[in-house]
Amino acid sequence: MTIRFTVLGPVGATADGEPVGVARPRRRAVLAHLLLNANRVVSVDQLTTAIWESTPPATARAQVQSEISALRWTFQRTGDATLPLLTRAGGYVLNLSSDELDLATYTELAELARAERDHGRLPGARKLMRDALALWGGPALAGAVAAFVAPARARLEETRLTDLEWLIDIELQLGLHRDLISALTQYVAEHPFRERLRGQLMLALYRSDRQPEALGVARHGRQLLVDEHGLDPGPFLRELEHAMLRQDPSLDVVGAPDPDHLTVGEPPAPRVADQPRPAQLPPAPPLFAGRQAELASLIRRLGSDPDRPVDAGPRVALLHGMPGVGKSALALQVAHAVAVAHPDGQLYVDLAGSGQPRNPDQVLDGILRALGVAAAAVPVEPAERAALLRSLFADRRCLLLLDDAGAADQVLPLLPAGAGCTVLVTSRWQLDLPGAHRHLVAPVSHVQGFDILAGHLGPDRLAAEPAAVRALAILCDGLPLALWFAARRMYRGRWAADLVALLRDPQHRLDELGSDDGSMRDALAPSFRRLSAAARLALRRVAVLPTATIPDWTPTVCAGLAPREAMQALDELVGSHLLTPVPRQSFGPHRYVLPDLVRTYALTTAADQPPHGVVPADQALARAVDGWSFLAREAAHRLTASHARRMAARQPSPRGRSRPLFSPAELDRLLAAPRDWLHEEQANLAAVVAAANERGWTRPAAVIVGAVVRAAGRTHPGDEPSTARYARTVSEVARESSSG
Repeated sequence: MTIRFTVLGPVGATADGEPVGVARPRRRAVLAHLLLNANRVVSVDQLTTAIWESTPPATARAQVQSEISALRWTFQRTGDATLPLLTRAGGYVLNLSSDELDLATYTELAELARAERDHGRLPGARKLMRDALALWGGPALAGAVAAFVAPARARLEETRLTDLEWLIDIELQLGLHRDLISALTQYVAEHPFRERLRGQLMLALYRSDRQPEALGVARHGRQLLVDEHGLDPGPFLRELEHAMLRQDPSLDVVGAPDPDHLTVGEPPAPRVADQPRPAQLPPAPPLFAGRQAELASLIRRLGSDPDRPVDAGPRVALLHGMPGVGKSALALQVAHAVAVAHPDGQLYVDLAGSGQPRNPDQVLDGILRALGVAAAAVPVEPAERAALLRSLFADRRCLLLLDDAGAADQVLPLLPAGAGCTVLVTSRWQLDLPGAHRHLVAPVSHVQGFDILAGHLGPDRLAAEPAAVRALAILCDGLPLALWFAARRMYRGRWAADLVALLRDPQHRLDELGSDDGSMRDALAPSFRRLSAAARLALRRVAVLPTATIPDWTPTVCAGLAPREAMQALDELVGSHLLTPVPRQSFGPHRYVLPDLVRTYALTTAADQPPHGVVPADQALARAVDGWSFLAREAAHRLTASHARRMAARQPSPRGRSRPLFSPAELDRLLAAPRDWLHEEQANLAAVVAAANERGWTRPAAVIVGAVVRAAGRTHPGDEPSTARYARTVSEVARESSSG
């Protein structure tokens, strides 16, 4: 039976190619120490010191002997293999030939490679050293835990890197500089302070007619040394940089490689393949309407600019907006349009995965492999992966589309540093990405929505029900995803008028806008799940309001949230694109628009159980009506000459509680311009009066109408016509709703 042992990677063994299970870390450490001292007697005291250093336990000798017995038993039960471990006076010796231990084989091949080089046979030296380095399967002594492991691993790693640098020198002499650039970029990223590797990368770039990039590598190394250690580069790098600046002929390749004597194979591990050019972009949607101006603007911003400074950094654009608004479709259109300016590859990553946010470490692994990094060469540490990615992007012109990002932490490790790259990010949240161009993808207009439906359905279906299709476009809230779901319903034979009737019922609306592979309810769910409890409660409570806009005081009054908590909830809802802020026209409250589909989701999703003291849903509308009633009366009082007799002390209290609806300071903020407030709240007050009368709440409805009528008679003459018309509008709504 053939047994082979490994220390250049995980510590272990194979018997006739089958792994031998050495399970415990300390047992692997005992085996590793014996392997590092193969064919030499190792005393029990030496093993004890190696494993525990200066503080061995009282049972150390017994533990070592127990691990030795366990190793022998492990090999014996593996196909009756015999561990070649002999007991000698005071210790043990592991007798191995050079082909039974990877470290011994490595040492022998490296010595043969140097002998070939000494005889001038460079191709043969190259092949032997490549074969030697290919024996490494990862960090040396992996899986062993003991005091000696870290220093022994460092010594072995230094040997590997020295031999790797020796091999690269041979390959540079053979004129293989172009083939080395990708691998050297990775090596320098992993070992930024090894000046020999940095110099080899500079020389490979210089010989490939990329002198500016070679000098950039030198500058970057110098800055790293200054920032990290306060040192200047050594004489080797300084002289090499000066030689490049004066284009010294000694830097050119002497002779040319003889292809008949070169062995073509895998470069030494770790390695990077020769500049793969991934093309991962999914197809752009065939129907794209309503955003041509946005598309042109983004293409101009992200297109190629030959005069752009090399230190300007990458172009980064964040396309953000509510679920279903068409962010991904727009990003794909932009990406395909600018792909020609990124010939080194176009990469696509769905950061949401199958409903769960993807870990950036996994994403880094996938991108590195797509760019040609061998699996065994992908660094373990996330920071090292990110650094390697930046190094690979440094001399490439790549496009990276990161779709459906959930947080800035998902995106930041993936961003390149070089000016040749472009990054498109889509998100339903307003992520904080420093330096990114932020583009809000808003819902399309009703006219554009009709055009999108027309494109999906074709002229025949459109001609059959033009009015119903227009109504359908309005019910889809300007969301291309909702329009697409509606069109798919009609593909299956449903008439637009029937679909409109169903969509007007909130209980069916979100599910009717769907198909076998998803619905608008599914699209909205992740945003709703991400909300804090306060934001979720605020959204459910303000969703019951019948008004066109949502004033900023309503979460406090309707949901019972503290003012600061309500403000944070509103900020969260705006950041999630579930509320849209309305530009302020005057001093007073901030106002927001709640999209109809979001309102429907909030009203038809099972509500959380409110904690004690939180206003339940059935009281939210009543409290809001009380709030508008008091504010209307207070605004009317503030417009009179007897302003000092305002009735703040008589404002209604919440049912069952003594706390007033508004503090004096809050009233002063909301009604800083009472005439403007009455004007801007016209539509809201009319809707509130109608809703109150429908429910039999005649007293607050009458208060609102009376306050508006009084305000109309007490304003300045120049304001009287418009204010009077406003009062008549509210009064008419009140009469119609009460009589109906």
